[in-house]
Amino acid sequence: MSFFSKKIAPALCSACRRVMAPCSSTKVRARQATGSHLLRVEGYSLVDKKLAAGSTISSSEFPVGSCQWRLNFCPKGSGNPDSVRAYLSMQPEGYFGRETMAEYKISILDRAGDPAYTGTMGPHRVSGFTSPGIDLVRAKELSDAVPRLVDDDGCLNVRCDVTTLQMEGDDSS
Repeated sequence: MSFFSKKIAPALCSACRRVMAPCSSTKVRARQATGSHLLRVEGYSLVDKKLAAGSTISSSEFPVGSCQWRLNFCPKGSGNPDSVRAYLSMQPEGYFGRETMAEYKISILDRAGDPAYTGTMGPHRVSGFTSPGIDLVRAKELSDAVPRLVDDDGCLNVRCDVTTLQMEGDDSS
């Protein structure tokens, strides 16, 4: 038995009883979760030639921790058409008002599956639906690098690694 549980806790509860206030406690638990998602953009050479500036390519939803996420990739920029940008969005169904800490890394992979361009974000608080974006590379540089990035299936691969931290409270009397 620790010093706290032998000496401090009883004294605190005794003090609460003396002022006629109920003694209560809260237990808060930190939970960390890590996950990855791969967005494969088929026919990327066509996307590179025809996609309009500011357009977004979004992944399907994927779980990390107790949240659902979506990877959003803007190969011709978002706000700045000269920069390739990517960001995460927390999916809203059942998550309105939820808050989590997130840290993530987004990489455009080369033909061998190794990161060619990488950006990181966080840790930061995600309480809305969209996280801050990451500028990965200049759009012209990505366009020039397509032959060394697009795999034999004609896909550009974008990987996202996410780590979340959630604080869960449990009230007890």
